[in-house]
Amino acid sequence: MTTERGTIMDITITVEQLADVIMAHGTIAVREELEALADAARATQPGAAAALTDWEGTEIARERAFAVIRAEQRHHMAASPDRALRVSLAA
Repeated sequence: MTTERGTIMDITITVEQLADVIMAHGTIAVREELEALADAARATQPGAAAALTDWEGTEIARERAFAVIRAEQRHHMAASPDRALRVSLAA
């Protein structure tokens, strides 16, 4: 994609890939991705989206919120595999 500022590269990360990074490095390692994920999930999981981006809260609360969103995503994937929730970032 090209904008007035130049070229933007879209990076798509699956929720499963985020889980691997969170397990190894914690939620802070993927803060921007979790902010984007929360935006994508806010309509269906507003509480989890809020907890996921509460950076003054505990790590375990953010991890639990991520698990709630991930479980919903897996449920949707089982029903419709083409509906994978992905986080797109502009870099």
